[in-house]
Amino acid sequence: MNNINLEINNEFIVINNNQNEWVKLNVGGQIIHTTLTTLTKEKGSMLGLMFKKDTTWKHTRDENGFILIDADPRYFMVILNFLRHGEIVVEPNLNYYGVLSLARYFGLNSLTDLIDNEENNKNSWSNLLEENFISNELDHNRWIVQRDSPGSNFILEEGKFKLINRAYLISKEQFSPDDGEIRIKGIWTKDSQEDFFQIATRSDGSNQGSPYFEVKNGIEFHYSRGQATIIGRGSILPSGMVKIKKQGEFFFGAGVPVHFEIFDDGCTVSFSLWETTHNTSITIETTCTNKNLTNYLVIHNREKINTNSMSSWISNLKVSRWDKSTPRRNRYRRLTEKKLNLNTSM
Repeated sequence: MNNINLEINNEFIVINNNQNEWVKLNVGGQIIHTTLTTLTKEKGSMLGLMFKKDTTWKHTRDENGFILIDADPRYFMVILNFLRHGEIVVEPNLNYYGVLSLARYFGLNSLTDLIDNEENNKNSWSNLLEENFISNELDHNRWIVQRDSPGSNFILEEGKFKLINRAYLISKEQFSPDDGEIRIKGIWTKDSQEDFFQIATRSDGSNQGSPYFEVKNGIEFHYSRGQATIIGRGSILPSGMVKIKKQGEFFFGAGVPVHFEIFDDGCTVSFSLWETTHNTSITIETTCTNKNLTNYLVIHNREKINTNSMSSWISNLKVSRWDKSTPRRNRYRRLTEKKLNLNTSM
């Protein structure tokens, strides 16, 4: 590797690589490489003071000369990723309050403020609909099944609703974003790589008929063949630039449970998908201010042309509404299924 030398500089072990200054840390027994720029991102924090170039801080080192930090490396990596990217990324089973406690210890006010805001957010959603499909009979007080497409059908089995050949699952209750931001969460599993993911808000539940039986009106959150999109149907048209955020290879195969989360506040709409088998995720966001007189939730699938008996499973469905008069703080998104690689130098 060119232009690299190792030196001790201001009590740090630093690898100089052109303009980058890398520090070797031993955090609770885990070796982590990071940069001085990252560690001093929040200038007034204790962490920033520990690693600023004119510091008088006396660091303790291990037998290899790496700077010792007595902290859980899992929590410390969450902090480093926040300082690097401005986002909080948390492992599925990691104690969220452990991150908050360590952030407070290091005096990272921007991070603790975001966590506090997220806790306020979490407690401000009211549950409108929760459906685990645990019964073998459909709850007709909650749902209507539409089977206009030839060969379409459904099966209820083991906590999942199976959509077969362009079947529609339509809520009997309306969820208007005018009454407060709507959040839709659940798990989607495809039986075939060619099957589509299609969920619509602001819809009357009707379809366009043959040959594709697409949603006639509404905002559709769509995934197929490696691409996620937000589609306007009928007079409902997205009006803003589509913003895309992606982690890892964007690919969700057949048989892989995919978590989804949809937000619709009547203006901003967003769509996230993530799974843990290949550790991949994607989020897209845009704006749409068109309103609809009816606001049913529509869930359906579409198989590839000239292919029979295609199906998708949906489970763990939950619809919530933001019940505060103040807008939801969405300065960051918590990706709970994203795995952290503690051995990766960044």
